[in-house]
Amino acid sequence: MPAAVPVLVGSLGLAAALGLAAPAAADSPSGAAPAESGPVESGPADSDLPSGGTGYRSLTDYHEDMAELAAEHPNLVKPITLPYRTSSGREVRGLEITRDVHTDQGKPVFVDVGMHHGDEFPSGELTMEFAVDLVENADDPVFADLLDRARVVIVPIVNVDGFVRGRRHTDTDVDMNRNYGLGWLPIATAGAAPWSEPETRNIEWLLSTRQATVFNTQHTCIQVVLYPPLQLEAGPAQDTGRLHDLASSIAAHYGPTYEAMPSAEDYETTGEAIDWAYYATRALSVTTETCPDEGVERTFETQVVDPYPSHRDAMVEALETTAEPGQHATIEGHAPKDAVLRVTKSFDMYTSPFEQPDGSTEPASFTTTLSSELDVASRNGKFSWAVNPSYRPVPAYQADGIKGGQTEFYEEPWTLTCERPDGTVLQTSAVNVHLGETVGVDLTECRREFHRGRPRPH
Repeated sequence: MPAAVPVLVGSLGLAAALGLAAPAAADSPSGAAPAESGPVESGPADSDLPSGGTGYRSLTDYHEDMAELAAEHPNLVKPITLPYRTSSGREVRGLEITRDVHTDQGKPVFVDVGMHHGDEFPSGELTMEFAVDLVENADDPVFADLLDRARVVIVPIVNVDGFVRGRRHTDTDVDMNRNYGLGWLPIATAGAAPWSEPETRNIEWLLSTRQATVFNTQHTCIQVVLYPPLQLEAGPAQDTGRLHDLASSIAAHYGPTYEAMPSAEDYETTGEAIDWAYYATRALSVTTETCPDEGVERTFETQVVDPYPSHRDAMVEALETTAEPGQHATIEGHAPKDAVLRVTKSFDMYTSPFEQPDGSTEPASFTTTLSSELDVASRNGKFSWAVNPSYRPVPAYQADGIKGGQTEFYEEPWTLTCERPDGTVLQTSAVNVHLGETVGVDLTECRREFHRGRPRPH
């Protein structure tokens, strides 16, 4: 790449490269947070929502509801705090939900987030209500089966500052859904650089560490379910058939007026979550937009209460897709009990070409690092780990510009390490695994070395 092109350090290293705040520890106290508020519109006197809610939550309400779910259902719900505080110092909180949630079981993962845009209040409510529904009705036969087979990660508000202010953008006046690195352009609302916003880096971290089979970002207010690409010049995604099938199934649950289509056919844009998520991880990545029919007043009742049953069915569809073995890859084998397995890969990705300080028009590069771990919990050490395929779709955005119509996949083996809990690496293997394929790994060396030199229990 020409020396004039700036190289941006991606993944969690980008903050340091840009001189931004380091991530807060995941379990750090919230400190003296500013007074929190949110929308105040009331809804009907009662409702059939899983929570029984009759109006929009404040940020405090969201936090209290998530904490209550975790406290009352400790085997189903684990609270999480994303690593980066917002630019105004607020935490971004979410939940992990599955059967035996504190045990690593290698289940496929569905990541569902709301409110990339802080004034799209129904997107946070629908996302939160689905979390309440999953937990409070976990014994429902459909939910029970899915929670046995998949893990759900829910973050109802990813743009917390925007939500508190009741505005679309972050407190740095950036549309965080224009700030993702792949294909990024320096438009007015896209931020100073790709990944410049802590809110965006939170989602990068979430998807880089969770091996998501399906990723949904919830929005308002049109009736459409969108999938990559964001620009017509990029050409169809390699997994267009799978993406369209999922988007169509989700759209059908909302009603006959909803459409499923590539995002570029709705309107062209750059730097959105779904493009980076798909081309970096191969997760089936969709933007789900809900809205009342034309002419219907937009109220809490028409935007949250009325569509929730359809939204429930749509998210069950996404969760069922997540659980299907053909929609992810699987690594299996035997490791020592209490060993830590880790899969990693790093690769360069590119923005769209834009004007550089020397006057040339070139893309900028950034590095994406995917790294997930599995604690081996079973007594016999047997594991089965649902992961994204090691074969990654080639994006249109390359070092020498936009090369549309890509049909190939990069062959990028996962680097799998078997480690002691203290991080000592005992064995390293390269693992290539296709979509829908199960590959076994021989961890004999790790099993032989795991207890060597360690004191035996008395």
